[in-house]
Amino acid sequence: MSTLSIFRATAFAAFLAVSLYVVFESLWHLYKVLKRGNPDPERRGNLVKRLKLVLINVFGQKKMIRRKGGIGHLVIFWGFIFVSLISLEVFIRAFFTNFSYSFLGEGYTALLWFEDIISIGVLIALTLGFLRRYVYKPIRFQDRLEHNKGLNKDATIILFVVGIHIIFAFILESLEIASGNHPRPTAPPISNALSEIWTGNLEVIEEIIWWVHSFSVWGFLIYIFGTNVRVPKYYPSKHFHILSSGINVFFGNLKPAGRLYPMAKNMDDFEKLMEEAFDGDSENKRSFAISKIEDLRWPQMLDLYSCTGCGRCQELCPAFLNDQPLSPKALILNMRERLLEKATIWREDSRAEPELIKPLIGVVVPQETLWACTTCNACTDACPVFIEHIDKILGMRRHQVMVESEFPSGLDNLFNGIETNSNPWNLSKSDRDLWAGELDLKLMKDHPDTPVLLWVGCAGSFDERAKKVSTALVKIIRAANIDFAILGKEEQCTGDPARRIGNEYLAQTLMEQNVELLNAYNFKEVITFCPHCYNNLANELPDFGGHYKVIHAVDYVAKLLERGIIKLDTSEAMNLTYHDSCYLGRHNDIYNSPREIMKHFSGVSFVEMEMNQDRALCCGAGGGRNFYEAEGGTDINKMRISMAEDTGASKIGVSCPFCITMLEDGVKNLNSNLEIIDLMEIVASRLVF
Repeated sequence: MSTLSIFRATAFAAFLAVSLYVVFESLWHLYKVLKRGNPDPERRGNLVKRLKLVLINVFGQKKMIRRKGGIGHLVIFWGFIFVSLISLEVFIRAFFTNFSYSFLGEGYTALLWFEDIISIGVLIALTLGFLRRYVYKPIRFQDRLEHNKGLNKDATIILFVVGIHIIFAFILESLEIASGNHPRPTAPPISNALSEIWTGNLEVIEEIIWWVHSFSVWGFLIYIFGTNVRVPKYYPSKHFHILSSGINVFFGNLKPAGRLYPMAKNMDDFEKLMEEAFDGDSENKRSFAISKIEDLRWPQMLDLYSCTGCGRCQELCPAFLNDQPLSPKALILNMRERLLEKATIWREDSRAEPELIKPLIGVVVPQETLWACTTCNACTDACPVFIEHIDKILGMRRHQVMVESEFPSGLDNLFNGIETNSNPWNLSKSDRDLWAGELDLKLMKDHPDTPVLLWVGCAGSFDERAKKVSTALVKIIRAANIDFAILGKEEQCTGDPARRIGNEYLAQTLMEQNVELLNAYNFKEVITFCPHCYNNLANELPDFGGHYKVIHAVDYVAKLLERGIIKLDTSEAMNLTYHDSCYLGRHNDIYNSPREIMKHFSGVSFVEMEMNQDRALCCGAGGGRNFYEAEGGTDINKMRISMAEDTGASKIGVSCPFCITMLEDGVKNLNSNLEIIDLMEIVASRLVF
């Protein structure tokens, strides 16, 4: 080896050691922080499913490529991998000068060719990314609610560093070809063409370029990982996600999207939890809900480390789009800032003055932010790295409701109504079955072996508008000659409004009572037209011993139409658009059935709204928000009505009683001529007997 080669090998070994030390120290620090989080046994097991998640969503970038902008990230991701593979060969030659991937045969030639071509794609994608961030400035990059405004600066650094890495990889490879040091000089077409510009003694130039290229890789790692440990507690590079996001996806939530993590398995455990949380003398004192950053479960902490700040959550958030005080991106980034502040204290083993530590609720996360959320799940569904926003918001709501008794005005009436009359409007529970007075419906208590239970829900039982949908669904089921029954006065609230608002104790009490009631009967399936009831019965009651076959009315009716069991009169023309309910769509992935039903409406002109299916805008009712007024911004339902008007439709089809209420309010407030109609009402009105 020449003197220059010996120097390169020695200096690079030292540089490599420092880089790897920073990387592994950062990983060790991350592990220690996550160990301080509360346990989450649900994130164990299911190895095959978890590996599949990583394969599809990390290497396949499934969520990223839902939109055109994500294609650029896919190109950068794979381009960086291929360029790094070739760079690894170059770095190994620092120690073994004759090393190459020639043992791959023609695969080596193909690798070099593809690496050259995809590198051009990476440079184009980086340019577009720069233009998108600083010229076009989409809403997802806005930072008005973020405490730290440094994310754009970090993104710019990363764009330039990756660009430098690619450019200098081209230059270095072309120099190796020009100096005769490249194992396959004709394989990379662009580098081969660039090699023609080099003449003379290239040894010194090649050495300088080699070090710049090396620094763009190993210095990049020091920057990414070191900023999360050593450089200030408030400045983590967002590109720490190149490691943490893959881990986050692997440990992602495998339970249904609409299910909330229960605080306890049963009410006895809940009572014990409360005793441990509120008994100051207890040796086993533990946190109750989320009031400080240490109360997070370890996957929730990993969420914070994994956020890239891409803003895909923000651009779909109904609250943010209507200038309300919530950005799911800012929520995660601000909580991460608080976690890093705390992690620094843990690392330094220091005792910071209490007043120097920011309170989580009220400062890091303003109370109005908690109550602006509609739990529509647009944020979690859009997140490419599987961050869960709703469980953090509801964890803090639980603390505010059950510990501090601080919540929007009017909700105490809702809690009283659910507790005393088992409905959020506090109407007499003896009136629950009045809607069915002239329909002569069977009661499950008189016919316990009836195969189908129709779960009507609070809205379908008490709300005048929703009662019409209940009646329409009964008409459809009877037309199909289905043997069914209702619970009548035995039916009570599912607890969903209380649970989404944060009163877990009340909600769990109701859920356990409902399981006890339902398990006493021998039905085979449950039908309901309320997406909130559907979500509770199908996804949340299993946690408390209630395992039932639950079918939403749109799925049920779509199958009746498909099998020809019911037929419709299609002579009347109709101009229709459709609003996707969040708890039917994003929470339970039911998008096709409503559209399959509409295919049976011959003569109907159906036009999708601009935001539809998984990108649909919430009506504004979720998370209990139809029962209280949130602070700031404009009403979400008005924006949705405006979107519907843009389609030119005369009617909005819906499949949720709360969507009906919110959208009809929007129609009134905007003096719109649109008619809000449930799909069950359309089907019932067109039945052919």
